Amino acid sequence: MANPKTLIFTTCYNERENIGLLIDRLRSAMPEAHILVVDDNSPDGTWDVIEEKRQQYEHIYSVRRPRKLGIGSAHKYAIFYAIREEYDVLVTMDADFSHEPEQIPHMLAQHDKNVFVTGSRYCEGGTSDYTGYRNLVSRLGNVVARRALGIDLKELTTYFRVFDVESLKRLPLRHIKSSGYSYGVELVYYLHKCGVELKEWPIHFSDRTRGASKIPRAQIFKSAFDLLLLSLHRLNRSPDLQPDFFVEDACPSCSDRALALKHFGSRAETTPQAADVSDAELKCTAVGSSDYPPVYVCLGCNLEQVPASLVASSLEENYQDVVDTTYIENIPARERTYSRCFEQISPFIPAQPGKLLEVGSYCGIFLREAGRRNWQAEGVEPSRWAAEYAKSVSEVTVHQGFLEDQREHLQAQYDLVVSWDVLEHVRDPKAFLESCGEYLPAGGTLCLSTMDIDSWLPKLLKTRWPWLINMHLFYFDRATLEDLLDRAGFTLVHTGPYVHYARANYVYSKGLYILPAFLRAPLAVFARLIPDRIMLPISFGDIKLFVARKKAE
Repeated sequence: MANPKTLIFTTCYNERENIGLLIDRLRSAMPEAHILVVDDNSPDGTWDVIEEKRQQYEHIYSVRRPRKLGIGSAHKYAIFYAIREEYDVLVTMDADFSHEPEQIPHMLAQHDKNVFVTGSRYCEGGTSDYTGYRNLVSRLGNVVARRALGIDLKELTTYFRVFDVESLKRLPLRHIKSSGYSYGVELVYYLHKCGVELKEWPIHFSDRTRGASKIPRAQIFKSAFDLLLLSLHRLNRSPDLQPDFFVEDACPSCSDRALALKHFGSRAETTPQAADVSDAELKCTAVGSSDYPPVYVCLGCNLEQVPASLVASSLEENYQDVVDTTYIENIPARERTYSRCFEQISPFIPAQPGKLLEVGSYCGIFLREAGRRNWQAEGVEPSRWAAEYAKSVSEVTVHQGFLEDQREHLQAQYDLVVSWDVLEHVRDPKAFLESCGEYLPAGGTLCLSTMDIDSWLPKLLKTRWPWLINMHLFYFDRATLEDLLDRAGFTLVHTGPYVHYARANYVYSKGLYILPAFLRAPLAVFARLIPDRIMLPISFGDIKLFVARKKAE
């Protein structure tokens, strides 16, 4: 390939002593190449050195992620960046001088279309500084990986590599789940499965002389387990090798455009599609469905989301048309839910009741509970039916519409803003939180509930998780929500369980969607046998309560 457009990538955490010199040597060895550095928020000043070098040289690109998201995630970021920016060749390497920058031209000489080249300690001519225990573990790991995966390479575990970017576009990257060091082995496995030619080039692997190794002992056992799972996958005679579908959308939280496909969703096998969500699917009481959306993960901040380009344009209009009479049947359960919720937030809100704004107040049950506790409460609700019910039956003040349209009807400031099970529904959660913050003074309190995708239930059930449904656009964990709140001007001060009370027959009906489809119909008849009066507290950890304070400007 004549004069390929080349990107050299490295990721770092606490590499202040190495990263500046590495960039200098890369620029000397490969003066025309572009360089990408991903820093996982190193506390030792690594970022400052990267930024100094970015000012010194052209074509140095840097990304600072909010926390340690894993070496595998960083390398996947480099792949997405190389594809998006239309590079021909991607070179990856460590930042600790284990790999010599001067070897890159030799490795590039082996590169061609549909060819992958790895630097190898263990092929003929390769050498390593490792001795003793580390040498034994490294060699044994490579032998086991080679035999388990049926790949004829002596070296599978180094990250000193040259990729043909066009071949990377053909990979099912969504299947590579590891965020640790076994990510590199999985990547080679899928390159092999997709017919990419694999080559080795002998290198000298140097042990670091500055800084400390950051490979924890536990990672060795985790990598061994990942290898076992991958070897079992090899037994599948018809593996899913459908390439990922790439989008150009930016993450609303961090504004990065590196969105990696997690799963296609139920409506397409090859191309994610915007779900045409019906009014019935947007009901608060909508029971889980076998229809679920395509979900992507932002490699810049780890927020899981449905990209904006795949969200139905009619979403807001549909929310205004929602009619949910089943909710009325569940009002006693909602009253118990919000009474308990008030007790949970009471240590974090003003002791003296003041002015309260609820965003997404639905039928006004929480507002009624707030009124009983002497709060001057009002709400905003898009559903015309729910807003009318709140005003005429619950006898509370509710403004129909969306928060951004209600400025003239609302007070300038409130002592407390709450929003229950709303954040996952909005197109831009950062803008939504900023709008909530406009109604609070510095130090004012925001209370909300939303999903925790990092809890045990969604991990166990995967696409059968009941809250993976078309009306949910974002799937948070504590860390991604804390990042989002920080960017929107808030500080997270408390996280706790959020308990929903629900009728037992409703819980039973919801639970049926965990089961395979052929079991749902025969088991659904038993829901009628469960008395309506029985209410259950539901808390599996996948819905949590969050309390935040508005920062001083």
